[in-house]
Amino acid sequence: MPPERPTGRSRWPFRWTAWALSVTAFGAGLPTPIYSIYEREFHFSPAVLGVVFGAYTAGVFLTMFVVAPLSDAWGRKPVLYVGMALTALSGVVFLVASGVLVLALARVVSGLAVGATTSTATAAMAGLEPRGDQHHVARVAVAANFGGVASGVLLSGLWVEYGPDPTHLVFLALVAAALLGVAAIAVTPETVAAPDRRQPVKVRRLRIPPDERVPFWVSAGALAACYSIYGLFGALAPSFLRVGLHVDNYAEAAGFVSVMFGMAAVVQLGLGQVRDRRALLIGLPVLVLGIGAFVLSLPLSSVPLLVAGAAVVGTGVGFAYMGSVTLIDRIAPAEIRSEILSAFYLAGYLALAVPTIGVAVVLDRVGLDAAGLGFGAVLGVVVVVLYFVLRRTPTPPGGEGRPRAAR
Repeated sequence: MPPERPTGRSRWPFRWTAWALSVTAFGAGLPTPIYSIYEREFHFSPAVLGVVFGAYTAGVFLTMFVVAPLSDAWGRKPVLYVGMALTALSGVVFLVASGVLVLALARVVSGLAVGATTSTATAAMAGLEPRGDQHHVARVAVAANFGGVASGVLLSGLWVEYGPDPTHLVFLALVAAALLGVAAIAVTPETVAAPDRRQPVKVRRLRIPPDERVPFWVSAGALAACYSIYGLFGALAPSFLRVGLHVDNYAEAAGFVSVMFGMAAVVQLGLGQVRDRRALLIGLPVLVLGIGAFVLSLPLSSVPLLVAGAAVVGTGVGFAYMGSVTLIDRIAPAEIRSEILSAFYLAGYLALAVPTIGVAVVLDRVGLDAAGLGFGAVLGVVVVVLYFVLRRTPTPPGGEGRPRAAR
């Protein structure tokens, strides 16, 4: 890792960088309430919607494994400028979308923005946190991600229901937010002390030390469970509400999706002192309860049960996500930390795309209730297995919320 500049005691550079991080998440959530309109306008099936949503992952991988590592050498700010430019571009592509291929391209560009911004902004925040509190960095970064998605979904749902030209004008808000993100980056200091623009582009390696593999797979499995829920709620939840529960109000549907992401963000900010293995031991059972409520709500056609399930799922995601992120940070030796984190997020983003596409394909063939039940059963079994493996896995050195042990 490059040396970091001292940044003084002001919190504003840290906050502005968190804003830039939240902008890309806001852009990722913005199309969610509009997908059902696209389905009708462009005449495609839920399976095609799943593929369009999953195209996002291809963009994430490209910039996360190729562009984002350049921030260690080139500096954080140049890569963050790229992330904001890609975020604005994704809004423009959505604005002019006239068919499935353009929608998929917009999702790819949105993924490029997220891949370039997420790890880079988090690394910049680590250098800008006035007290050097890395757990605070993790909490705010995760809250910015989930809060950004929740606000994007909610704003879009309100605009679609009550505003003019719902599939176009709402994306101007994303362009404006990205421009404000550029201004935010401009007024923050560079945290890489000696940027070297001569460093070549290279792909991150994936490496997991043998003695860290069990806690790694528990952490990666919990992250994958969170991302698969993210994919389901982000792509298909509005269709579940419209078809299965006859909720035709876009603002109400967006509010339901926002409950899950919003609760996950609240957990980061309000209960962030619960971390590592302890957070996972709380979050995984809560996830099972929430998934059960979600699955039961479909055949019962119960909107209150569905909303309660979303709140419980969001709480479980908040604990599980924080637990997995802080546990992986604890076990990662500094000299190969980027390789371990790359493998960790690879598992998450694969889980974002693959189950979503699978559920969308099955939904076309077996119907809403069976698809929801199948998703819930498979994910529930995975989470239960992770829980019992975790119970048998000792807390790594320095665990239960204390600073990561020196390696």
